[in-house]
Amino acid sequence: MSRPLRPGLVTEGESDQDFLLPVIDRYLAAELVRNRAADFDLLETVPSPRVKKHGKELFTEAARALGRRCHLVFVHADFSEAHEADALLPVLACAAVVLVPKRETESWMLADPAAFQRLRGARTDLLPRDPAAVEREPKPKALLARVVKPARVSDPADYFGLLGEDISLQVLGRVPAFARWADDTKEALKGLGYL
Repeated sequence: MSRPLRPGLVTEGESDQDFLLPVIDRYLAAELVRNRAADFDLLETVPSPRVKKHGKELFTEAARALGRRCHLVFVHADFSEAHEADALLPVLACAAVVLVPKRETESWMLADPAAFQRLRGARTDLLPRDPAAVEREPKPKALLARVVKPARVSDPADYFGLLGEDISLQVLGRVPAFARWADDTKEALKGLGYL
């Protein structure tokens, strides 16, 4: 009988979820498919219904509830608030991995010019050519806004999910913060017996 793997995600904001959910689902599927001996059912990542703007108490309680439902929870924070992600770990009743992009989640979105193919007119010429260089970008949100402006999209909900679906995981693997998260995730999956 196969075992389920239900991952969860706690993020600072809704737009972070839009990008990270497809990235996490794609990454887990790719990693777990490599382990042919494993007998598991990978379920879609469940997002927390609360984000930081809902207030600390509601945010923490939602994370606690998610931890009771899931086998592995990813806890996201921007780089300047990484301590807040670490503070949530003790309230989770399951394995957890902290997910902290350098500066902001938008820095990961800048790593792969090809991910912008569905955003016609996007200025991919403004993007760094080396994926690791996105971590040196001082204002990733501002650069992302300049890149997508000619595509006439302004609401992150209009394109964060598309970028999460289209970004190359291989290219993201060259971004140091993503590579650290991937290594931590593999260790958590090993600890849970999925790898």
